Amino acid sequence: MNEYTKKNGKNFFQDLSLTIKETANDCELYQKLCKDVDYDFNRPVNESNLGDIPYVPWSFFKQSNNKFKQLLRGNTFEKLDYWMESSSTSGDPSIVGRLQSDIEVLKQNYNRVFTEFSEKDKVKNLILFAPKKRFIEKIKHTFYGKDSYLLYKSIVDIWYGKDIHYLLQFFLGKTILNMVKTLKARAVIGINGKKLEDELNRVEKNKIPTIMANSPLWMHKVLKDFYEKKKKTFDMSDRFYIITGGGGWDGVKGRIKMGNRVDKTEFVEQMCKMFNITKDKFCDNFAATESPLACGAHWSDKYDDFLFHVDKKYGRILARDINTLEPITQTGKPGVLELITPYGVKSYAGVAVLLDDIIQIENWERCSECGREGSIFRITGRLTPSIGKGCSSLFSMDAYKL
Repeated sequence: MNEYTKKNGKNFFQDLSLTIKETANDCELYQKLCKDVDYDFNRPVNESNLGDIPYVPWSFFKQSNNKFKQLLRGNTFEKLDYWMESSSTSGDPSIVGRLQSDIEVLKQNYNRVFTEFSEKDKVKNLILFAPKKRFIEKIKHTFYGKDSYLLYKSIVDIWYGKDIHYLLQFFLGKTILNMVKTLKARAVIGINGKKLEDELNRVEKNKIPTIMANSPLWMHKVLKDFYEKKKKTFDMSDRFYIITGGGGWDGVKGRIKMGNRVDKTEFVEQMCKMFNITKDKFCDNFAATESPLACGAHWSDKYDDFLFHVDKKYGRILARDINTLEPITQTGKPGVLELITPYGVKSYAGVAVLLDDIIQIENWERCSECGREGSIFRITGRLTPSIGKGCSSLFSMDAYKL
């Protein structure tokens, strides 16, 4: 039983107040942040003063700033099996230390989003534009004597029990040829196009309920190339679901840079046309390595965008003015996203984290389209550019091969 099932968010503000105090007590760096703003730990936390909670800027987690170890709480480092790192778009990943209890909360958040905004629990067949776990485990770094892996390694287990078809693979022959030509150790990865086509044909023929998931960067490019080459569509009717997440709309995903942004409207319309599905079959997910929170989204024709939802049982968000960093109280104004949660942060100072994502709050209380309660927001940009790793990239990209 984890902290969600024990508490179920019934005493959110009490839990939040306690977590702030405990984090300051066993994390010296967070204690300093609290002292810098003269934070009053005895003041009751509520909706009106969330903006007063000392936050950790996303930059503190960056490898280059070398503060991520200082963000660990208590004796976490001694117990830590491995670090988690983001699929950095700048070559400077965020590094977070999480013990198993926090990892379980993280996985539960992802699982909840995919279940509530899609049909995860009802669909067994899964097409993933992603590699198998053993591939991810080969991509690692070492910090302070402990291995570091992409966050994906820790959450892939949420698909346990599904019939999974992994499409992303390593091309040995192309890698060797690329090394001979460029004299650089750069792996060539890409989508197994034959496997993709065979699986789509099987799903259509046998009318198999299926989820297709992962970064829109891969899906858009590969399926667009497939359609242009084959001129083929599929009749998946009402049994085919698409889950996007992990970014990639700006044309960059981790160490992969495609060069072109993915237009969300074009992507949704293209998928609807190609698979004969409706827009209610789409789900997007927002999460950050630095925080355990995950936010689900459905498509909105009104905004021509995905609308993200924050469940009040698990967390809160703030939008801070881009120039002053003061909390924004009105809707419709762009601001920097801050994630706040007392759950899943026993290992590190993640109770309040300011990210570099720019959002726009559309409603603080409820979604007028689906009726879900909680803050509703759209992602409109980033403070830092998504530049990819350029010439130092670990990977080259071969988008689609039959």
